[in-house]
Amino acid sequence: MSKIQVDRELVRKVADLAQLSLSEQEIGLYQERLSKVLSYVEQLDSVHESLGKDWRPDTARGAPGASTPERADTVTGSLSVEEAMKQAPARIGTAFQVPRILE
Repeated sequence: MSKIQVDRELVRKVADLAQLSLSEQEIGLYQERLSKVLSYVEQLDSVHESLGKDWRPDTARGAPGASTPERADTVTGSLSVEEAMKQAPARIGTAFQVPRILE
């Protein structure tokens, strides 16, 4: 059982924040689903706590003390504007033109 009580009012508040209008039936459905999600997150928290304070995410996948190998930071050349724009299907000056997605 989740420490946070998910009641119908909480579901309504979340729906308002997301600008959703929910029926009474949907509110009941999301109340149940949100409770399950929060319960699962609490289970994950308890696993993290059981690993102890020395556990670090960067060593979780490899041997203890292992780290991700780093490479040298070297400066390399880049394409000129004209070279980069050669394959552009449409352009405006030195920028790619893309279809409008928002009104």
